[in-house]
Amino acid sequence: MLSDPQLLAELQRRVDSDQAARRALLHLPRDARAGGLVQQIDAQNIAWLRRALEKGFPTAAQVGEHGLHLTWILLQHADSAPQLQQQWLPTLVARYQSHELPANDLARYVDRLLRAAKKPQRFGTQFDWQSGTFSLPEGQTLEEIDANRRQLGLMPLEDYACKMTRVAREAAGGD
Repeated sequence: MLSDPQLLAELQRRVDSDQAARRALLHLPRDARAGGLVQQIDAQNIAWLRRALEKGFPTAAQVGEHGLHLTWILLQHADSAPQLQQQWLPTLVARYQSHELPANDLARYVDRLLRAAKKPQRFGTQFDWQSGTFSLPEGQTLEEIDANRRQLGLMPLEDYACKMTRVAREAAGGD
């Protein structure tokens, strides 16, 4: 039994809105309204996260592992608040180490922060969704990235890129 089902419901509502806006933007990548809606939702979620996380990062006992994943999604998309994202990195590492956060979520979060800081990705998870192009991050070799991915038990980058290409096509309404 979860100790904070209301928080879980709010997380789900916010992520549903986040994901709907992002799907719309994938369908209409040049639509200023679609892009503006994503920015608006992100800004609202960041303001809400700042308040909600004052009490600490939710636990699996409060919101379940699904709720932790939902919190991760909102933080992952808080690109206009890099200090907020960086602040919670140690907590996400701890949640991964306690098996409450999947390795893929941690890898994607770390790479997102590194990419925002204009540093090389460790796991090669961040791609250009608008173009649907999934290529090797600059300045790194496939061997380096795959070694990092193996440390977390992740599939090889080539397989991941193939999977993400399919996901991007499906999200954009393609084959």
